[in-house]
Amino acid sequence: MAHAPIAAGPASEKSYTWGEIRDCLHAELKACRHILTYGTIGSCNIEHDIDTIVTKNPGSSSAEFYRELHRLFDQIDAHLETNNRARLIRTSRFSDEEESKYIAKCSKSDLVFQVMSYVSLRQINMHWFDSLNTENPVADIEKFLKSNYDCIYGNPDTLFENSFAEYRNEELFIRLNDSDRINSHFPGDFLVRRMNVLYDFIMRKRLKSSFVPALDELDCRRAFYDVCSFLDRY
Repeated sequence: MAHAPIAAGPASEKSYTWGEIRDCLHAELKACRHILTYGTIGSCNIEHDIDTIVTKNPGSSSAEFYRELHRLFDQIDAHLETNNRARLIRTSRFSDEEESKYIAKCSKSDLVFQVMSYVSLRQINMHWFDSLNTENPVADIEKFLKSNYDCIYGNPDTLFENSFAEYRNEELFIRLNDSDRINSHFPGDFLVRRMNVLYDFIMRKRLKSSFVPALDELDCRRAFYDVCSFLDRY
C-alpha cells in the first residue's frame, strides 16, 4: 500500500539558520574575557525566539561584563544586517517580549533573543525561585541547568563553583537584566526615556544616590555601566 506523502511544514521566514548564528556566536565568544558561560535553553526555534543564559566571569567587574555582552549582540546584529537584512531583537522577560517586539517593529525576518544575564548563582536562584513550585527549588534549578543549559562558550559546571556563588546587590542586577533594552532596537528617544527610569529607580530611589541621566542612545550605555560600577562598589 502506498503511503500518503508527508505534508511539508510552513516555510521559514528566515534566510538563515540557528546553526549559522550559533557558529557566529562561537567565533565572537572566543575573544571574550568577561563572560563566564554563554548558552541556550529550550528548542532554539528561530521562528519564535532563542532563550539565552549568560553569566559573568567572577574576576571581572559587572561593567566589563555587560559592555562585552552588548558588544557581542552588536556583532550578531551587524552580521544579520549585512548578510540577511535582518536584526537581532533582545528581550529580557517572557512577560515583556510581545511589547518589546511591537515597540521595535520586529519583522518576521528578525531574530529574537530572550536574554537572562547573571553575576552569580545566588542571582539565578533569586530570579527563578518563584517559577518553581516545588519543595526544593534550589536543587531543582541546579538539576535543570545541568540537564538543559547548552553552552556555546564555557562549562555549566563552573556555575556551581564557590567563586560564582555570590556577588553583591543581586536583586538590583535582576532589575538591570529585566529592564535592559540596549540591543532591542527601540526608537532612540523612547530608549533614553525608558532606560533613565531604570537608572533613577536604582540610583535615587533604592540607593539614595544621584545619577547623571543618559542624553542619547549611545549615552544609555555609559549610564548603564556607571550604574554597574556603583553597584560593584556599594
